[in-house]
Amino acid sequence: MTIDSRRKPYRRKPYRRKPYRRKPGQGTAVTAKSRRLRTWLWGLILVLAATVGPQSSAHNIGQSYLYLQIYQDTVTGRFEIALSDLNAAKIFASTGDDITAEDLDFEINLSDLDPAAGFTAVESGITAENLDQQVGLLQDYYRDHVTIRHQGKPLGIRFREHGFLNAKGGYVLLPFDLEGLEGVPESLTFDYSVLFDETPDHRGYLLVEHNWATGTFANENGISLTFTPDSRRQEYHLTTSGRMTGFLAVARMGIEHIWISLDHLFFLVALLFAAVLRKKDRRWAAEERFMPAFLKVVRIVVAFSLAHSVTLSLAGLGIFNLPGRWVEVIVAVSIALAAINLLIPIFDRKAWLVALGFGFFHGFSFARTLWKMGALEDHEGLSLFAFNLGIEIGQMVVVVALVPVLLLVRRWKIYRQWARPAAAAFILLISSAWFIERAFDVDIPITETGQAVIEKVLP
Repeated sequence: MTIDSRRKPYRRKPYRRKPYRRKPGQGTAVTAKSRRLRTWLWGLILVLAATVGPQSSAHNIGQSYLYLQIYQDTVTGRFEIALSDLNAAKIFASTGDDITAEDLDFEINLSDLDPAAGFTAVESGITAENLDQQVGLLQDYYRDHVTIRHQGKPLGIRFREHGFLNAKGGYVLLPFDLEGLEGVPESLTFDYSVLFDETPDHRGYLLVEHNWATGTFANENGISLTFTPDSRRQEYHLTTSGRMTGFLAVARMGIEHIWISLDHLFFLVALLFAAVLRKKDRRWAAEERFMPAFLKVVRIVVAFSLAHSVTLSLAGLGIFNLPGRWVEVIVAVSIALAAINLLIPIFDRKAWLVALGFGFFHGFSFARTLWKMGALEDHEGLSLFAFNLGIEIGQMVVVVALVPVLLLVRRWKIYRQWARPAAAAFILLISSAWFIERAFDVDIPITETGQAVIEKVLP
């Protein structure tokens, strides 16, 4: 046997680390889920931040306003005008003899002049600081430049306590009562010439702020008449269409409120999202059978409606009420709790009890809105019924539109892993901002932006 001496010597191969590969399904679910959740959160924050914009004001320089409030047996009003417009026109620095401050010797103290001599002057203009002392001049000016007639007879303008609006340099508010009326007139004639002689570009506007018979409540933008130097006298007809017009208007107000007021809508939507699910191993799983999911939806809707109807009536009639600020704080807490429950099962088949308990506080919030809009100034009982009816109609529209979709997609992976966590995270984010705003009395732009977006989307 011969040994081959030409055999190559043994050389050890270098060690190479094999790449680690997870087994199928091992450790990927949590990572992918967390990444999706972070993506949704960052996307929501960026979208909301991009839509934040400056807030606009309903008042403009170069314009004055006459608001009317028409009730069952009285007519009241309010004049509003900018201090900058009044001071620029210098309407209080003249006399019957056309003597101005510039014609006087510089060393004369204007405050020492005798008002009985016919001279009235405001040295530095009307400001927020001297408004209490100069408001009488404003009221006399308005009596001379605004006349309101009924059937050719001038009506008395009796001024009440004045106010001040801190917007765009300051606006003077001069509330008044119309005297000489017996009931609500069919029409009024206005002679309006505020600042027209001093500033021809000035414009005056009549806005009917409240009129139950025509379904007008808290109107701040709808202009009824426009006064110019060439159209100072105009007639306005106070249409009285009867109780049905007012009833339908208040009902529509209730529908719009449940759609536009995101806090009440988010609370209901969060509960409905979870109603088609069931708790399994401390996690949410799809409710396999239709009837249990449907019954949970019915219990939630009925409990919420019953609760808020009771407290809306009690607060609206003045029988019982709670401090508004704490009501709004508890409403924000209820939304956050419903959102957390949508992320992690806290209450499953007892969700109707949560809807019932927090629904009482939502009812107090509804009543505050109704009082704020002034709809309870006339026909109190009818207004309460109409507003609550509108809320129920708006609520049922949401339920009928949303629940069939939720029942259809409750078994889909995209609903369980994407839609549900995203909806819960968004609602929790907004409700947390509401809680901070209401509990600590601060403003967070994100809430105002969301409200503005909803108002633009809805008709």
